[in-house]
Amino acid sequence: MADTTLETDRKRKAPAYAKAGIPDYWILDVNRRQVYVFHELVGGNYRQETVFNEDGILSMLAFPEIEVQVGRLFP
Repeated sequence: MADTTLETDRKRKAPAYAKAGIPDYWILDVNRRQVYVFHELVGGNYRQETVFNEDGILSMLAFPEIEVQVGRLFP
């Protein structure tokens, strides 16, 4: 989860995960109750960033059959 480290997670960690070949990277913003999803890996960079609000439903690329409601990720 990200609180004060949101910018670090977006600016430093996302590129590191992309270069490592991680197909999708999620950041939980506990203050706004949102999830940032980085995906579409191209040339060691994420091409797409999508922000989901509490009513959104997510699934990982590795397990597309498993759906997670964003609101359930927060206390």
